[in-house]
Amino acid sequence: MLKAIIMDFDGLIVDTEVVWYKIFQDWFRENHHYELPVNEFLQCVGASSKRLFDQLAAEKGIVVDDKRFAEETKQSFIQRSAQLPAKEGVRDFIIQVKDAGLKLALATSSKREKPQHHLTRLKLLPYFDVLVTAEDVAKIKPAPDLFLKAAEQLGATNKEALIIEDSENGLRAGRAAEIPVVVVPNEVTKYSIFHGAYLELASLAEVDLDNWQKSFGGDRHA
Repeated sequence: MLKAIIMDFDGLIVDTEVVWYKIFQDWFRENHHYELPVNEFLQCVGASSKRLFDQLAAEKGIVVDDKRFAEETKQSFIQRSAQLPAKEGVRDFIIQVKDAGLKLALATSSKREKPQHHLTRLKLLPYFDVLVTAEDVAKIKPAPDLFLKAAEQLGATNKEALIIEDSENGLRAGRAAEIPVVVVPNEVTKYSIFHGAYLELASLAEVDLDNWQKSFGGDRHA
């Protein structure tokens, strides 16, 4: 029986990944005269930028001071994301979840301040029973820690929960947690390959929650 929904934040609830990709492109172009392709950027979507920076240093000799990068891009992100709306179908889906009596958690590799700010701004925060962020676990995605902790705090087993994600790293984390993952790609993550997803949708507006609850537990894959 489905008892709990666990949602990612960046790129799923608010389309911050598109904003971040543009910021990464601009920064690398300005500082290293390097055109960052989307397949390289995808490594840090839903995870940490350290994976990307390590690869660029090893393979291309591009050395990035991650603290400097964070300092120089923070304000740009704040400005560009300040008025981003919730993505298509998000609000209605969240309301469906709560109307159905299901528990709802957020599980994000971001620190708490950002998702809490945007959920408050969008008047979505009260719908969430639990927020689990990078500050609450030892390892972020693609490790399963965030999802396992969210399920635990909601009082649901991995057979009673369903994850909603937009990234390959998120899918890997969900599979490691042995929790089914519904993938809703965005304009950046649509270039990923989502092997082993429970279901893949173009938007949360496509969700029929009643059917999900009736069919949950079957071996459904995209």
